[in-house]
Amino acid sequence: MKLHRVILANQPPLLRGLLLRVLRKAPDIDVVGEVVNMETLRRQVEQTQPQWVIVSMWRNGKLPDLLRNLVAEYPALCLIGLAADGSQAKVHCPGLTEQAAHGMSLDSLFATLRSREPVDVVVPEVPRR
Repeated sequence: MKLHRVILANQPPLLRGLLLRVLRKAPDIDVVGEVVNMETLRRQVEQTQPQWVIVSMWRNGKLPDLLRNLVAEYPALCLIGLAADGSQAKVHCPGLTEQAAHGMSLDSLFATLRSREPVDVVVPEVPRR
């Protein structure tokens, strides 16, 4: 089965946990990682090859350097920035115009995640230390 692969890297932890529970109920969405410390995001993306990373809304509508560099390095990666209260969201995909959404519902979140072609990725196993 082809899946829409997602990493959750948003704060606060309560919102991340709620999203995790909701997204795991969808049979075509695979949450391939959770990132608490943004310094580990690059490694998670490298290891899991997601299509989407859901992050906390970035300030002033600008991507932090960490995310800008990540998107430049992985051009197939898209970001969804969510406000903690759900009042705003921004969708950033390389090569497309950044889109803002006010009051993003769960239905519109699912529709956004499903808007890209699902992938069938074989992720190499990384030896544990």
